[in-house]
Amino acid sequence: MQYQVKLAGLRDFGALMKLQKQIANEAKHLAITGKDRRDSLLYAFAKTLVHRKRVHTFIALDEGKVVGYITAISGKFLKVRGTSYVVMGVLASYRGRGIGTELLKRAEELARGHGMHRMELEVFEKNEDAVRLYEKLGFVTEGRRREAIKTPDGYDDIIWMGKLLDERVASPLRVKDGKVTERIAA
Repeated sequence: MQYQVKLAGLRDFGALMKLQKQIANEAKHLAITGKDRRDSLLYAFAKTLVHRKRVHTFIALDEGKVVGYITAISGKFLKVRGTSYVVMGVLASYRGRGIGTELLKRAEELARGHGMHRMELEVFEKNEDAVRLYEKLGFVTEGRRREAIKTPDGYDDIIWMGKLLDERVASPLRVKDGKVTERIAA
């Protein structure tokens, strides 16, 4: 089955919020749970507008249904602007189908298009499938926060992972004034 991955627009906002809530309710390896208080839709939308030049989200679609996302956040301060922090989620019933791989590849294309030097993320140690995916795509462990997360089974470590981006590899995306303007044909 083929999935479409696209840069999320304002019209996708409601579906994206619904997806994030569904993933929070079903995922064992996220800090947020379905029981945690979330920002209101209006507040989250306002934050999206305010930070639109440094926060970009790709969504994965299966026949129009949003089934996964990745958000890339560039550093707010000058000294860390070359870093892209990523957060990703895929519905449990869609994991293991290559969606996470495709989302991460698109986030990397975006980071390269913005001239980023590195990408980074954090992952629960017990989320072994995600750790393997990140390693497969070139991320390495850079640190560990021991017993940082309380789970029903005790505590779990958070692993910090990063990937340095080789500036010699060009991005297939064109970025102008902080916005993705087009995909360059291969």
